[in-house]
Amino acid sequence: MKSLKGHLLLASTKLVDPNFAKADVLIFDHTEEGAAGVIINRPVKKTIADIAEEVFEIRSNWDKPLHLGGPVSGPLAAAHTIKALADMEVMPGIYGALAPDHLTELIRKHQEPTLFLVNYAGWGPDQLEDELKEEAWHVMPAHSEHLFWTQEQSLWEACIKEVSGQAMDEVLGIRIKPTDPGLN
Repeated sequence: MKSLKGHLLLASTKLVDPNFAKADVLIFDHTEEGAAGVIINRPVKKTIADIAEEVFEIRSNWDKPLHLGGPVSGPLAAAHTIKALADMEVMPGIYGALAPDHLTELIRKHQEPTLFLVNYAGWGPDQLEDELKEEAWHVMPAHSEHLFWTQEQSLWEACIKEVSGQAMDEVLGIRIKPTDPGLN
């Protein structure tokens, strides 16, 4: 089994579960016992200012959105780039924080780039592999710009275009593409 830790799962149009329609899921754990990840493109109406007082009893004016990481109840977490505030390394240079003192420090500093999430997505043994065989997901390596997406275009659409382009290149046997196709 090849671990997909540090990869993105992109929901295919064949995936009918409404929890995952057009979802981009960052896998942070994948072993023979199962897999876990967080949906990174589902902001909710709550902001960090809202939850800082509710959860940590600290005041904040940070209007950064909170994201729904999945349908499984789970703790508040943050993805960020500061090793000293890490509880785990999600992928090279990207860390996860779950400890309350790490989360409060990120909130106090208004640390950027940061992605705050609540809940997660989980799969039992072989469940994700079965979904991949059913073509419910497309897989691609994750990059920090995916996690901290700031573009106008939806992350899911941008990633699907990238995966589709790579698949087309493979089918056509294209090995080298010019950086500017207009120069052909």
